[in-house]
Amino acid sequence: MSTTSVAYTGAPRASYIVPRAIGAFVLVVSLTLLIAGAAGPYTHSNLDPTYDGSYTRTEQVVVGAAVPYGGVGDAGGTLPADPVQRGARLFVTEGCATCHGLRGQGGVVGPQIAGVGASTIADRVRNGVAGMPRFAASLTDNDIAAIGAYLRSVAAPKSGTP
Repeated sequence: MSTTSVAYTGAPRASYIVPRAIGAFVLVVSLTLLIAGAAGPYTHSNLDPTYDGSYTRTEQVVVGAAVPYGGVGDAGGTLPADPVQRGARLFVTEGCATCHGLRGQGGVVGPQIAGVGASTIADRVRNGVAGMPRFAASLTDNDIAAIGAYLRSVAAPKSGTP
């Protein structure tokens, strides 16, 4: 029985070169996209818990007459009689929480409004300010007062906490 030995040269076989090149290409492209996406300016704005004063809203182009924002609407049912609970529900259903956070603590788009005076809240809701749409058509004076009551309640320090 005769055995022949083949010396290993250390070079990859030709049949492995193309799959390895394709794999390397896919890896480089994938890493490039992941890094570019993670470092991009449009990636983290919704994850930042603080208000970014340098953020500017994208200018809206309106074709035809401007229509005031009507809110996201309530899912149905009656609103609670308690002003704080009513304000909490309206704060979410009318879209306030979208920009200002669930407790009015502020977000990337909207600043903190918990603890802001009732007259300031009413003025901003009726007239809009700095890119904020007007909500005058969808909120009554009682609704705005209820939202103000909710925002005062979440800004007030809890009893028993230092």
